[in-house]
Amino acid sequence: MRKYIHHQFIPILYTFLALSFFFSACKSKPVPQIPETAPLSLPSASLIFTDVEAKDPTHLILSFKLETKIPSALLSQGKIESWRVNIDGQNASYAFNLDYPQGNFVNSSIPLKLNMDIDSLAEKGLAPKDDYSITLITEIGFTSDSAESVKFDVSGIAEFPGVQAPEFLITSIAIIKAELVNTRFRVGMKIDNPNPYPVELSTFSYKLYGNGMFWADGLEKNIIRISGNSSVSGNLFMMMNFIDMDRNLLNQIINLVNVNYRFTGEAQVSTGVEYLPVFSTDFNLSGYSVVLEN
Repeated sequence: MRKYIHHQFIPILYTFLALSFFFSACKSKPVPQIPETAPLSLPSASLIFTDVEAKDPTHLILSFKLETKIPSALLSQGKIESWRVNIDGQNASYAFNLDYPQGNFVNSSIPLKLNMDIDSLAEKGLAPKDDYSITLITEIGFTSDSAESVKFDVSGIAEFPGVQAPEFLITSIAIIKAELVNTRFRVGMKIDNPNPYPVELSTFSYKLYGNGMFWADGLEKNIIRISGNSSVSGNLFMMMNFIDMDRNLLNQIINLVNVNYRFTGEAQVSTGVEYLPVFSTDFNLSGYSVVLEN
C-alpha cells in the first residue's frame, strides 16, 4: 500500500513542478523605467542700476549693467531689440538716449549708458523736483539653431536725488553816490535754493548792463550758504565809470529814471550730492527797474 502511494505521489509532484515553471515563464517582464527629460532652461537677464554722473544739473548719465545667462545647451545669442524709459508710469523716452551694443552677445555683463536731458523733461512736466525714479526697460531677443526664438522685457530702476540750479532775481537798483565820472550802485539780489538740502555759492562773478550798455562787473569770493528750500537776499556793490559811455546814459542814471537792465554771471555751486558735488551755473537776467536813490 505504501509503495502504491509513493508511486502515485511522484508523478503528481513532477506535474506540479512543470506547471510552476510554465506559469513563471509566462509572467511579463517588468518594463524598464525611462528617465524623464529635464525641461530645457531658457535664457535669463537682469538690468542693474550702478551709477549716475553729471557735469551740470540738466545733463545726467545713468549707468546700468545688463547681466545675461544663456544655457550652454542652447548655443544661442542675445540682442537688445528695443528700449524705452518710464517716469511715473509715463513714457519719457524722448528725453533720453541709450548707448548700447548693437550686435549679438552671449553670456556677459554689458554696460549701458542712458543720457538724460532734464530740460526736455521739464518742458513736458516730467522733471522731478527732489528725487528721481527712472525705469529703463529693454526688450531682449534670443535666437538659437536648436530652439525657438525668445523675447522678453528686462527692467531696471535708477533712484537718486535730483539737483536743481539756484535761481537768481534782481530786486532793486539804487544809486549810492554820484560823482563826475564814477557812479556807485547797489544792486539788490535774491537767490533761491529749490533743493531740499543746503547749497553753497562761491566765486560768484557777474556783469551788469543798462539800456544795452555795459555798466560794471564784479567778483564775490565770500561763500554764500543757502539752506534747503529757502532763499537769501543781499546786495552787490559796483562802480561804474562813464568816461567812455554815452552822455544820455549818465543823465538817465543821475536823473533816477527807469532802466532796462541785463544781469549775467556764473557761480560755482557746492551741493554735497555724491554724483554732482560741485558744478557751475550760468544766469542771464533781464528786466525793467526803477533806479532808486540810496
